[in-house]
Amino acid sequence: RRRLSGLINFPLCRVFSGRDKEKMSENSIMTKLFQKGKENRTPAAKGIRKKRVRRVRPVFIAAGVIMLVYALSMLTPLYYMLVNSLKRIDDFLERGAWVFPSGQYGGIFWENYQNVFKMGGDTSFYKMLLNSLIFTVSVVLISTASTTATAYVLARFRFPGRGFLVSIGFGSLVLPDFGAASVIYKLFLDWNLMDTWGILIQFATPFGILYLMLFGLFSAMSNGYVEAAEIDGAGEFTIFFRICVPMALGMMSAVMVITAINTWNDYYTSYMYLPSLKTLALGLQELSLTLSQFQRPTLFAAMVITVAPVVILFIAMHDKIISFTAGGGLKG
Repeated sequence: RRRLSGLINFPLCRVFSGRDKEKMSENSIMTKLFQKGKENRTPAAKGIRKKRVRRVRPVFIAAGVIMLVYALSMLTPLYYMLVNSLKRIDDFLERGAWVFPSGQYGGIFWENYQNVFKMGGDTSFYKMLLNSLIFTVSVVLISTASTTATAYVLARFRFPGRGFLVSIGFGSLVLPDFGAASVIYKLFLDWNLMDTWGILIQFATPFGILYLMLFGLFSAMSNGYVEAAEIDGAGEFTIFFRICVPMALGMMSAVMVITAINTWNDYYTSYMYLPSLKTLALGLQELSLTLSQFQRPTLFAAMVITVAPVVILFIAMHDKIISFTAGGGLKG
């Protein structure tokens, strides 16, 4: 019995090896961390967390309410146009402009959209729509091509005067260019470019917001892409069009969509330089002054047709912009 009691009282740590002692120390550390976690779960700690959440939550609720009100204010004009474009003239005049078409007056009147293509003075709605498409697509392609090429050259190559050109690119964003409108107008008159698509040359500007974004992107781009392409025998044009441009396509797409929306709604350029080649922005404004009150639903239908391409473009490009922006280029 004495021998057995001696064996039982023998310190077990002597039997264990060094590895077992390390495991025991690790287990003791884990138990201490677990106990600290339990202490953090005490009612006092929970009360502190609840207080923090309660302090932050009203801020997010207020921000959500503000954004909701702002979104509704943006959707109100669309609702106003869409509802009134589906009404008969008697329904529009008697029941007001904010209610849905009533069955008492024949319900939805789709003929307003057919009448859109029948109206027009000097320029029909077909021609205004075609002019808007030509104007928007041309401006987007010209401005994007010139800005992307400029940003790539200044970011990738080193040559005398590069720093000066980069400074001009950043400084042009600060100085307003509206003061040069009179000079551009006089220049187009001297060159006989008024009322022609030659005025699109003014949009071939090498600088702008897209230049600022692409210059930063191309400057921060890893040289591994370019070096791998050069090893495979790719030239500068191949590197630019097949490597750098696809990597910047997400950013370019976002800016192109914004440029297309602004150009589609551009009233100033059409009014100043293209008075005969009327776009929808200028043509609808003139129609609103010439049409009588009994043709208002038809005018609202024309507005809905004018807004539809912009909405479709944004919806179609939304997922593509996110996928290209989140995607990467390195594999393996």
